[in-house]
This record gives sequence, structure tokens and C-alpha cells, in this order.
Amino acid sequence: MHQRIFGKSIVIEADRYVGRVHTETLLIDIVREGNLICQLPLVAGLAQPDREEQLSDIQIGPLVQTGAGYTLDLTATSSLWAGRRFSWCFMPDQISFQQHAVGQGPLGRCYFFSNRIPTPWGAREAGAGGNTQISAQRCFTPRINHANQLYHDIAMPQSLGILNEAPVGRIIESDPGAHFLPEQYTRLFCPPPLMLAFGLGQCWAAIGIGDRPGNYLFNALEYSGVRFSGASFSVDYHGYRVIDGPFASPVAALHFGYSEYEVLDQHIRWVYAAGYGTQQRFMEATWHREPIVCGWAEQGVLASNLGGRAADYATQAYYEQWIAIWEARGLPFGTIVIDDKWQRGYGSFDIDTAKWPDMPGFIARQHACGRKVLLWVPGHHREGLADELCVYYAGQPVTGDVSNPQYEAFLRRQIRYLMLEVGADGFKEDWIGGLTALPGLVTHTPLYGIEFLRRFQAILYDEAHACKPDALIETQTPHPLFRDSSDMLRLNDLWFGARNVPAVMRERARIARIAGWPLLDCDNASSTSLPEWWAYMQVQPAIGVPSLYFVTATESTFEQPSAEHWAYLAAIWRQYRSDQGLQTQLGDPLGQRS
Repeated sequence: MHQRIFGKSIVIEADRYVGRVHTETLLIDIVREGNLICQLPLVAGLAQPDREEQLSDIQIGPLVQTGAGYTLDLTATSSLWAGRRFSWCFMPDQISFQQHAVGQGPLGRCYFFSNRIPTPWGAREAGAGGNTQISAQRCFTPRINHANQLYHDIAMPQSLGILNEAPVGRIIESDPGAHFLPEQYTRLFCPPPLMLAFGLGQCWAAIGIGDRPGNYLFNALEYSGVRFSGASFSVDYHGYRVIDGPFASPVAALHFGYSEYEVLDQHIRWVYAAGYGTQQRFMEATWHREPIVCGWAEQGVLASNLGGRAADYATQAYYEQWIAIWEARGLPFGTIVIDDKWQRGYGSFDIDTAKWPDMPGFIARQHACGRKVLLWVPGHHREGLADELCVYYAGQPVTGDVSNPQYEAFLRRQIRYLMLEVGADGFKEDWIGGLTALPGLVTHTPLYGIEFLRRFQAILYDEAHACKPDALIETQTPHPLFRDSSDMLRLNDLWFGARNVPAVMRERARIARIAGWPLLDCDNASSTSLPEWWAYMQVQPAIGVPSLYFVTATESTFEQPSAEHWAYLAAIWRQYRSDQGLQTQLGDPLGQRS
């Protein structure tokens, strides 16, 4: 790569892009194969919770050759911070940006390529730097959703994380049952890779962020969508991160390619290489690839037919009945998931003995048949916990406090009991999210955002594997930060009206594998219509680990598969097990496996 000067512009020509730095207007054009993808300001804002930052006296330094690339630094005077610096690095295949501050006080929104959330109408906001101007035609997001929409107009706001920050007035979900827009739902891949890709014809550019583990103290990377005064990218610390001295923001990076998946792959490789993710800690066990059955959809069928909630039907009697039916059909399943709700309290991890009078006996019988058993658990739930183990808001306990050593000790005791005394082989994690964007949340020690969720998952993972090294922790957290606390990624739920399910799930699997998860649970909820369910069941072995959630009928249309369906499915699973080298007999009380 090389650089040339044209008047008041510096042109950097690299293998995958051309960057035109306008030293007078403090903007940079990002060009790919003659196409202007976007124009970015060279500086960005760093707000406090109640005040936006104003920058002045911006000084641009020289472009300096460093190794195989170039670096460019700028400084400024800030209305909020004692010192400000902005660093750009231009490499042959990527561009990165990071902002720095020195000062004291709580952090609010940290911007990238922008200085505030742009307003939809009216004059452009005052202040140096402005916002991003995007020339691309469409946006791709790796955040799967119930509408199965990964491609959006560039005007559509996006939230990539564990909770919507909603800087532009979107509907947000404060709990799993809240109303939401299907295409904006965030609780499926949660968090996804923190990256958006922008395409213009066959030219694609990814804009994503990364930081050192421990520093993801925000809920999401937010994209405002293109408005009258441009677009913004940001993360919001909501005052829960306080600095006293130097601060370095997450690094924002641009990658370039010919498809959305190529730039996603480049982004993920960069995250791992830069140390912004983590690495797998335990080897995959052979049994992790056994076909999975789960009673959740059948619980929904019963709730529709008999009344009540699906959770009411997670009982030992029903699961034993369903297992007998699956066995009679000749289905060679190796893993059973006991779903919502086997426990008395969602957060207390204690068995509801009215529903499960002998869970240890149930699990022992499955072990004798060569099977393993997972327990469904929600993340850091409040129900059943002592108040002193919770996060407080407005004087009330709201959720388990993973920053509290007493909560961690309690949770570890419950995990050990369930695995060593009851016999469980692992957990399926669900209902994940973090602390909502509210001021005044009280935690035992400062912890917020993606790191709050990560702490819960790390406790679950560490203790489970301490009990059984071949334990299986199944999650829906494909961001590379979570690779050291997840064995299997589930492709997650479908909305009841989903169509072309095989294509939808192949796309999800593609994202998951790029993110670093080779072991995937195909998932099976919701089952939509019988034709869609059957089309998906036939291709599951080519996507991941086959999975079945109902016994009698689809949970949406209540259509019943025929005997021929079940016989064919049993044959598909037998062939899958043979292809995977899973030769141990299942369903034989004398069968043994490693």
C-alpha cells in the first residue's frame, strides 16, 4: 500500500480500499473499486450520562508509516475531559479507529464515526466531526430475529447486543414476554457479533467493534440508521463505567470484501486475533453430537389443549410418557432436555418435587439407557432467590446479582447438587439478557452490560465442567467473547409463521460457524406447519445436531405427523449416528458409552 498527497487531501491506496483523508474538513472517504461506500468523520464524541461532548481546536498530525501500514493521530480540546486523542490505523486489508480520553467521571455514550445520535429532521447538529454519511445500498446484520430478516435498508436502526438501547424510540423488550417488533428482537443470538456490513453492488464493508475481555461494559453496539444528518454508531455505558485517569474506547474496524459473509468472516478473525474474544476450553465429547429430544413444544400443545401454561406440563410423568413414545417409534435419541419449568424458582435452581418426585431416579434410568440429560435454565433470574443475592432498583430486588460473591457461591452449590447428586449432565441456557438501561441499578460490585451476562454464563460453565469434564453447556451467545463458556450453540427459536425453514436455519448455522462454533443444536421450536417442520427435519443432519421438540403434533397448527414420517425420521437419525461414528446402542439399559 502507499499514500499520495493531493492538495489538502491524503490518499491511501491499499489492497482492499482507498481512503481519502480530507485534512481541512476532517473527513475520510472510504472507496472500494471506485465506489464511495461511506464518509466518516475523523473524530468522535464521548459523552457523560447527562451531557454531550463538544470538541474544539482539533489538530491533525502527520500520516506516519508504521510497519506494513500507516497511522494518523488527532487531538482536541473537550468540554468534558482533560485530554482527547483519536487514533487511526490503515493496514492493507483493514482500517481501525480508537478514541482516548483523560479525565474523571461517569461515561455515557461512546461514539464511533459520529458525535451524537442524529435527529431525524431539522438542521445538522452543531459540533465538530458530524456523523457518518453512507452511500451503500443495504445493510446486513448477523443478529437473527423472529422475522428472519438479516438485510435492511440503511435507514433501519440496529441494535447488536443483549438488549436494545433504543436511542431512536424503538419498541424494546424489558422481559421475555413483552411486545416487540419481530425484526428487532434481540434475544435469539445474544449477543451476536458486534458488526454491521454495508453493501454497494458486490462491494461490501464491515463496521464492527472489539475490546479486551472484561471491557464489554455496555449492552449493545447501536446504529441509528441514516437520518437527515447522517448516521451514528455508539455504545452506552449509562454511567456504570467511571473513569479516573486514562480511557481507551473499544476499537472500531472496517473490513472489505465481495460479500457480507466474507466481511463477517474477516471481522471475526480480527476479533480473535486481536484478543477481543476468548478460546474454547474443553474438548467436545462424543455424546455432544447425539440427537436431542426436548418436551417444550409438546408442553405447548398440552397447554393449548388443556389450558394453563406450557411450563405447567414440564413434569416427570409427562416426560416419561413422551420418552416411551419416542422409544416405540425407534428414534435413536441420546440427549434429553428437561425444559421450562422443572424448578420451583427460575433463579434458585431447586427441583419442584411436586412435578419431579424422583429426578435422580429418572436421570439414572436414562444413563442406564446410554443417554444424557440437560436441564433448561434461564440466566440470573430473580425468582426464588433471597433478596440479598439480587440487584436492586428503586429499593426492590430485580434479578440475580452475578457480581455478588454470595450469589456466585449459592449458584455453584446448586449446580454441584444438580450434577453430582441429581445426575444432570449439563444445562441449556435460555432467557438471556442483561441489566436494562436504567439509572440507579445497585450491584454488589460494578458490573454492567454484556459482561454481566458473561459472568453468569462463566459460573454455569466453570462449575458444570468442574463436576463433569464432559458436561455440555448449550447457549445462544455466538459472540467470540463467549467462546470459553459455551460448548454448543443453539440455532434458536422460529416464529410460528416462519417459512422456508431449511434456508433460514442454514443461514443461522453459517453465521454461528463463522463466529467459531462447530457444534450446533438445530433446535426445533416453534414447529410452524407440518410441511415446514418435515422439510427441516430431513436436512437437519447436514446442518448440525438433529433436534425434536414435540411428540404428537406441531405446536402452531396442531398437525400430526404420520407413522411414515416417524419411521423415516428414525431412519434419518440412524444414518446420522452412523455417519458421526455414534455406534453405541441407545435405549438398552445395559448399554455403556464413554
